[in-house]
Amino acid sequence: MRTKMLMTCLCLTGFLSPLTAQQTEAGIQGSLLFPQSDLHSAVNGRVGFQVGVHGAIDLQGGSELRPRIDFTRLDGGSFSLSSGSSTTTIEAVGVGVDYLRYMEERRRGLYACAGIELDWWNVQYRFRNSDRETTPMLMVGVGHRFNSSTSMEFNLDYGQFRPSVGTASSIKGGVFYRF
Repeated sequence: MRTKMLMTCLCLTGFLSPLTAQQTEAGIQGSLLFPQSDLHSAVNGRVGFQVGVHGAIDLQGGSELRPRIDFTRLDGGSFSLSSGSSTTTIEAVGVGVDYLRYMEERRRGLYACAGIELDWWNVQYRFRNSDRETTPMLMVGVGHRFNSSTSMEFNLDYGQFRPSVGTASSIKGGVFYRF
């Protein structure tokens, strides 16, 4: 799993290196994750969290590219088994890139965003073997950048966390901080 993640990061870095002549920034982010559909059922609707690091590449004219690495965790859902009940912990490490389009040419104020991320999911059961899956996730959202360092964002995410029966859709609300 770590080899795949390293290869993905290296490919992403190689792809983005021609863009580094533009103005770049780095930052951190944190979000609350409200699971929907199968993900909601797997954790009994409990709210999760997502933390990560990101870069920002100014593409001029109100556009921005944001490569990022995220860690997601949803805790404590329980479900019935023939031998009793069990608890579930779902974690993911993701590498993705988002495109942001600001309503103003200077990167401030309201913006729309869309992105894609490759997630390495680990579904841990208390009394069963873990499931591991690597899947792409899609994201669309809106945000508002208040100043040069702080923005708030709301997203809809869609993907899979288990083969064929694990839709990982969620609604996220988060804060991004840039250095």
